[in-house]
Order: sequence, then C-alpha cells, then structure tokens
Amino acid sequence: MDELAYEQTVETLGRLRDRLQRLEDVDYMTAFYKGYSTSGATLAEIKAEQVQLTEQIAELEEQLADYEW
Repeated sequence: MDELAYEQTVETLGRLRDRLQRLEDVDYMTAFYKGYSTSGATLAEIKAEQVQLTEQIAELEEQLADYEW
C-alpha cells in the first residue's frame, strides 16, 4: 500500500465510522420506536447494515495496522 492508498483508506474508514454512528444514534432509535427509519429501513435491515459496516471497519483497521512506513 502506497501513501495515496493509505490516505484513501483513512478517508474511507472515516466515512464508514460516520455512517455507523448515524445508524446507531438516529436510524436505529427511530426504527426501534416507529418500526422503520427515516429512510424506510426496518430494524432488521439497520442491524444487518451495522454488522456489515463493523466488519468493513475492522478490515480497514487491519489494513492500516499492517501498513509499513
């Protein structure tokens, strides 16, 4: 991984973390009480997306940890 790829990975990681945070703080709570989120996703769909994002975040964190300067 070169420096440009590293920077892009860091940016992607930031976007994924932001999306996960929004899911946890807004969409999950809305779907929990109303049965669906503001985007129309069900609670099960939100949980599935949370799992997927968590896996992607862990994978990117591992890639960054393996990066050698």
